[in-house]
Amino acid sequence: MENRIKSFETIFNFRDFGGYQTESGGRIAEGRLFRSAHLHNTNESDLAKLAGLNIGLVVDLRHAPERVRQPSKWPEHQKSRVLTYPDPKDSESEKVAPHEAFMQHELHTPEDARNYMLGSYSARPDEAGYRQIFGDTLRHMASTGDPILVHCAAGKDRTGTLCAIIKGALGVDRKTIMEDFMLTMTAIQVDDFLKPAAEMFTQRYGRPIDPEAIRPMFSVEPGYLESSLASIKDMDSYIRDALKFSDKEKAALKAAYLE
Repeated sequence: MENRIKSFETIFNFRDFGGYQTESGGRIAEGRLFRSAHLHNTNESDLAKLAGLNIGLVVDLRHAPERVRQPSKWPEHQKSRVLTYPDPKDSESEKVAPHEAFMQHELHTPEDARNYMLGSYSARPDEAGYRQIFGDTLRHMASTGDPILVHCAAGKDRTGTLCAIIKGALGVDRKTIMEDFMLTMTAIQVDDFLKPAAEMFTQRYGRPIDPEAIRPMFSVEPGYLESSLASIKDMDSYIRDALKFSDKEKAALKAAYLE
């Protein structure tokens, strides 16, 4: 798909992750599966573009503090269901998202950041909140066939894991799943974000943050998604047993999204 990366003025990393071939010879329909960064700054022009996509489900994988600080701006008349990450009651994530707590207290070097990213990707498939929203997303898709938009803050990490699972459920091979994951490095210019982000975090946390120290958190590397896939082990078993998504539901999912 030459137009996989979509141009928006105020939404970053917006991509169509359909159009891929499956191992069984099918093909995911285009214009049905989308992924992006957050929608907090959406302007009128981009709101009109979003409305034209007829998205029936928005999956917001951000923690509650992120959603409060940067609430999504969505087309006013677009009636879409929204799934949000189910933060546990009385958890630290009600005060600050885990990656923000890490940056505030533990981030000093690029190696710190990379190790955090590898650990978070490895843990994500087994965390109860992610299992719940991942499974709920698949069930909504299987029952409705809606066009969907999956996003988090940057549209690459939490989003990347769920999109890998969706493609896996539809029968896409791991090499293709990884290629789609790595498209973030084409869709955005990481160097453009590092200095202003470091300045923002320096002000927010009251201590100097080196732009190079946050590079691994603003980039994607194959090892990140490989950590999630290693935790998932067998994709079919994970989807059936961990996400409680039955073979009958998977057949309905494929019928809805494969050409």
